[in-house]
Amino acid sequence: MKRVFWLAGLTILAVSLSIAQDNEILKLKERIIEIQNKGDLGFRNFAFCSSIVAFGSYAPLPGPALDKNGELLVYYEPVNVFTAKKEEIYEIWYTQDMVLLDEQGKVLQEWPNALDFHYTTRTPVMDLWAQNNITLGGQVPAGKYKFKAVLKDKLSGRTAVKITDFEVR
Repeated sequence: MKRVFWLAGLTILAVSLSIAQDNEILKLKERIIEIQNKGDLGFRNFAFCSSIVAFGSYAPLPGPALDKNGELLVYYEPVNVFTAKKEEIYEIWYTQDMVLLDEQGKVLQEWPNALDFHYTTRTPVMDLWAQNNITLGGQVPAGKYKFKAVLKDKLSGRTAVKITDFEVR
């Protein structure tokens, strides 16, 4: 009988410690959200890639040169996207435009709202990633170009722009 009480006491202690740890982790995540919500919206790890698997798992090209029959594949991590909290629900919402520019910056083609990420959850989201792709299919002649990504945070109204040079061969 003593052994049963002893095991029950250990179980209660372990559950209490686990709950306390979960609460501490949630408080840290909410503090991170507060800091991110005040930061500048932007891009991290923006890279032209040969393949993308998941967050942080991508194969960057050795240089910004693409085959004219290939695909423009871009990986990036949006930073400081605003997280709204209402009651126990967290919300993130951003869109992203893609723009293909010539070497001088003239717009050749635009894809407004090519990406629309709207997410609600009961658990804070700490890490975000996105990918863009444009199939060149021989329709873009060899030459130098620019890729423009426009990130728009729908909840804060902030915008970030990233323009990167690349070459089609």
